[in-house]
Amino acid sequence: MPKEKILDSSLMLMPAAFEDCGGWVRDTQFILTMGGVYLLAHGLGRPVDDAKCVFKCLKSGDYHVYAYTFNWVAPWHEDMHPGQFEIHLAGQKTRVLGIRNRKWDWEYGGVVHIDAGDVELAIHDLTGFEGRVAYIYISREPVELPSGKDEVLRLYIDKVITDKPRFDFDFVAVGGGFAGMCSSLVAARQGLRTALVQDRAMVGGNNSSEIRVWLGGGTNYDPFPGLGNVVGEFEQKRIGHYGAVNTADLYEDERKMAIMRSEEMLTLFMECCLISSSVEYGRIRSIEVLDYRNERLVTITAPLFADTTGDGNLGALSGADFEVTTNGHMGQSNLWHVKKTDSPRPFPRCPWAIDLSKAVFPGRGDHVDFYGHSREESLGCWFWEGGMTEDPIEKAEYSRDMNLRAMYGAWDTLRNVDHDYQDYNLEWAAAISGKRESRRLLGDVVLTKVDFNHTFPDGCAATTWNFDVHYPHKNYYAAFAEGDAFITMDCREIVHYPWFLPYRILYSRNIDNMFMAGRNASVSHDASGTARVMRTCGIMGEVVGYAAAICHKYSCTPRQVYTQHLNELLDQLKAIEKKEVFKAGSTVV
Repeated sequence: MPKEKILDSSLMLMPAAFEDCGGWVRDTQFILTMGGVYLLAHGLGRPVDDAKCVFKCLKSGDYHVYAYTFNWVAPWHEDMHPGQFEIHLAGQKTRVLGIRNRKWDWEYGGVVHIDAGDVELAIHDLTGFEGRVAYIYISREPVELPSGKDEVLRLYIDKVITDKPRFDFDFVAVGGGFAGMCSSLVAARQGLRTALVQDRAMVGGNNSSEIRVWLGGGTNYDPFPGLGNVVGEFEQKRIGHYGAVNTADLYEDERKMAIMRSEEMLTLFMECCLISSSVEYGRIRSIEVLDYRNERLVTITAPLFADTTGDGNLGALSGADFEVTTNGHMGQSNLWHVKKTDSPRPFPRCPWAIDLSKAVFPGRGDHVDFYGHSREESLGCWFWEGGMTEDPIEKAEYSRDMNLRAMYGAWDTLRNVDHDYQDYNLEWAAAISGKRESRRLLGDVVLTKVDFNHTFPDGCAATTWNFDVHYPHKNYYAAFAEGDAFITMDCREIVHYPWFLPYRILYSRNIDNMFMAGRNASVSHDASGTARVMRTCGIMGEVVGYAAAICHKYSCTPRQVYTQHLNELLDQLKAIEKKEVFKAGSTVV
């Protein structure tokens, strides 16, 4: 935490700001839907190490302790409580927490006696099964605390944050996946004072060690042979997407970060969450981001912004037009794998998980996946995908948690019902979801699958992936007895590649100074099947970076690049020389 914490009559803490989070994971995915960055006990059934901090108490006495948390399995099993934890204070324990609330709210931990002086606080996980806490409130008197995402975040800002710096840039990208990385690098190299806002400690998005999805799509196609050069700087040397070979080192997080940090005109706002946008007369004037590690509220102004969040968060906060398919969209995956070991660990029963004891699923018995992988490779790979029938924004946490329940249910069945995989451990699982589809921001062109029958005069960003959309797999309907599907199949139609996405899908039709790139670009559900893969997202980002430089040169809007300066943009893109790089993984499917 950035400064000394003092308990006078009350004290509010955000555990995600602790310097020592122990084995807890900082979870930033849902701040706009639940009101905070929280700690997650993602221990795969083994209690994680304590998260700790020290604060100063000014007056000895009895204090009431509250935690902002909830029983994460309550939507399915209100009477079960796998995410239990305690708060240890001054050698005492609160009540067991994470057991009462059906949704995010304050849970009372009881009264503890605290002596004046330095006080150690620890958040003590009891299970290793996804307990979570966003805020802790300690008060001399009992209090009624506000709940709800906006109210609790405002309470934290008003009570805790005093450092509120302001920064000004020429161009700001929000979201640190491939679209944001490439757009911000290109803009900075074109001489723009550029900022990249990223909520995680690393860039890469789905291609980071936190999520572990390999790159898809092709780059560097004539007549734009140099588009994809920046994507190429981040190419993986090796891939190992299935099973235990999909290790963290393959994603080279530090190499990616080194490239970003080395750019003189680029400022990185890492571990910073977008929370609001100020719009006047159809233009974004500034954004507010929560620097949750340093507990600062940062205001960033610029004449040009890009939404590269994937979820279209900047656009939604700014009033941009968007579409979202709330039922029947592609889902999100939390990849996981098991690993053979000489030291297998017992695994506890999980009655709160999805009951798969009577169901067939890939990896059980002699049933492998439909691509011919081994049994263990069939567990936890890309087609373990959920959330297709839930709102991909409002119910994203529900869908992530359902994915985890599917994983725990599968492993419980294999180890404790079938007595199979006895020399394996559940080795790794992604706490951060890899999403495929959510909001799609609308530009002057909303690209559909039908549009691929002709070309556009502003076509520039190559797409090579087939129309690849995912739906629940009919072979596993029996496993979906609860109603939520979690195994999908890919439905493909050929794209005659390279086909060039038009520039007009890369800026908002009603927010004058906002670009967008990545899977939240202006495409329909079906067209997103080809446009969503990461190399293609990166190419979109490169185009946005060059277009932003033209906007800066002429003090014009992204739309005016099309109406007044399109030839200049296209000529510049065509003039970039190709840099050859090795690509690991598929460029076309």
